[in-house]
Amino acid sequence: MFERLSQLFRAFCNAVLGRMEDPSIMLEQTYQDLQNNLIQVRQAVAQAIATEKQLEQTLQKNKDQAETWQNRAAMAVQQGNDELAKQALQRKTQYAQAATDLEVQLKSQRETVMKLRQQLTDLEAEVQKAYTKKQVLIARDKAAQATSKANEILSKTSSSGAMSVIEKMETKVQEREARAAALSDLSGDNLEKQFKNLEHKTDVDMELLALKQQMGKAPASTPKLTVREPSLIEMDNKLEGDVEAQEVKELKD
Repeated sequence: MFERLSQLFRAFCNAVLGRMEDPSIMLEQTYQDLQNNLIQVRQAVAQAIATEKQLEQTLQKNKDQAETWQNRAAMAVQQGNDELAKQALQRKTQYAQAATDLEVQLKSQRETVMKLRQQLTDLEAEVQKAYTKKQVLIARDKAAQATSKANEILSKTSSSGAMSVIEKMETKVQEREARAAALSDLSGDNLEKQFKNLEHKTDVDMELLALKQQMGKAPASTPKLTVREPSLIEMDNKLEGDVEAQEVKELKD
């Protein structure tokens, strides 16, 4: 049981990690990390430049102070106060030494600022390149997902199966049409249909005869169509004639 729970837990963790390693999410996170690094480098460059400016200002102040105490020492010499001149020269030497040290530090700081500026430029180019690459990869990932989804749908949708169903339904429709036609033939008046067919045939024969006459291919004499009265009417006329003959005979007698 514990083994099964362990397998289930590992499967769950793998599924979560798989979703977390989604290309779009990973690319966005990587780009965000680069952006954060870029911000930090910009702040470092700004701080380095500020330090450089402070060193320049401090250096200039020490140079000014060294010059001031040099002038004061000269003033004390003019007044014959050698002791005061020595103190002024000592103070001047302190400021001059500080200025010398600051010049070395300022030179080093300027080199640091130059390197940081170059690193900032390189990082900005890298971030821009990463952004372009990120956009391209995300677009490709979306296209791949859409293609996979379409292929999955197509794999579940069989064209042969659909055509088989359509052909089966077509056969069923044809059977229903044939059944409807058969019922129509059975429900109609057969005698009426025979006369209609005969009339249609007669009309066709007359059209054929007229066409032959126009083309000069009609026979010399054409048979005339004669319509005989029904035999029932002929029998009635014969009976009437027999009755009249019998009445005449009786009168003569």
